[in-house]
Amino acid sequence: MSKNIIISLAIIGAVAAIAVTGTIAYFFDTETSSGNTFTAGTIDLTLNETAGAPINLTNMAPGDTASGSMVVTNVGSLVGWLGARSSYVEESPIGDTGAAIPNMNADEMAKMLLITAFTADGFDMLAAGKIPDVDADGRTTVYDIVNDTSAIAPPHAGGLWYSYDADMTSGESHTYSLTVQFDPIAGNDYQGDGIVWTFEFLLDQQL
Repeated sequence: MSKNIIISLAIIGAVAAIAVTGTIAYFFDTETSSGNTFTAGTIDLTLNETAGAPINLTNMAPGDTASGSMVVTNVGSLVGWLGARSSYVEESPIGDTGAAIPNMNADEMAKMLLITAFTADGFDMLAAGKIPDVDADGRTTVYDIVNDTSAIAPPHAGGLWYSYDADMTSGESHTYSLTVQFDPIAGNDYQGDGIVWTFEFLLDQQL
């Protein structure tokens, strides 16, 4: 009697287990995150010069002046580090082939081109002492700007540059204006001589 009861209970328990297992249901839900896009930003700098080369002073006589401006704009999407540098080379001499008139080299000519005004977004670079007197002649010249040794390395690009804006944002612009004078005391030795002065701007991705 006891044994049969035990067996019957075991069978009933097994059936109950099967019945319970067969009737359980589970709810679930799924969600999808779509449209995940990865697009690289851009570093893009434009230069808007006034009427071609920003400063033209040709057929100049001692005391003559010329002015010009350069506008640089970050047209990319990323913040960048703005730097600038410049260089000059000797222009082919014109009309100074006579034995009595020597050919002055590029450095000698650059020292005769005085910087009488230099502003960055209206800020007076000369009054603020931002241009060192490299050759210690008591004047600020093209030679001083080109040979300034305060240039630094940018975050990523190579070479040495003068830092003008450490975090130039997208759409931001800067205007640089210069006035150059052919030194009034320039002597006869400078007839026909000249230089070509080149400006270069860098926008390097910010760290």
